[in-house]
Amino acid sequence: MPDGVSHTLNRHDGQQARGMLDQLADLYVPAYAEPPYKPHPMFSREAFLERTTRQTHRDGFTLITAHTATQQLAGFAFGFTLALGRWWRDVSGSTPPADIVNASKFAVVELVVAPPHRDQGLARRILNALLDGRPEQHAVLLAQPDTPARAIYVHWGWTEIAKVQSQPGAETDDVLTLKL
Repeated sequence: MPDGVSHTLNRHDGQQARGMLDQLADLYVPAYAEPPYKPHPMFSREAFLERTTRQTHRDGFTLITAHTATQQLAGFAFGFTLALGRWWRDVSGSTPPADIVNASKFAVVELVVAPPHRDQGLARRILNALLDGRPEQHAVLLAQPDTPARAIYVHWGWTEIAKVQSQPGAETDDVLTLKL
């Protein structure tokens, strides 16, 4: 339910995002410590900081942050352009649709909202702001099967097109897409 808190959304490029990584990690780490997510080294603060630092240098990197009136970070989302013909690393042997792989794509990498700010439509506002005006044909993201987040994406019109397993022994994620 809305609690009357309004949120200000701001757009940041990679350089600006690098200056905010600790603040983003403060929100990210507890979000991935909650069920249904399983403890995994990739959800650690160190892994997030290292991975996200690299990602901020990718073409088209964009970060959207949501802050309360008191400048408390309430949520964020970011992503970057996946070049034509590029796809996620996948060891599962699944074959993604060629028309998506060969199209221009924006990869949504993270969408995180702090618990007190959930169930207010903030996640959708952040995601819409991230995707608004993108020049790519499609947005793509990875979602763990059987999670509330995946169900929400499907409710918002995203469709499953493939599965990805980033490394042997890792969980298999669903690849969802949305036509932009």
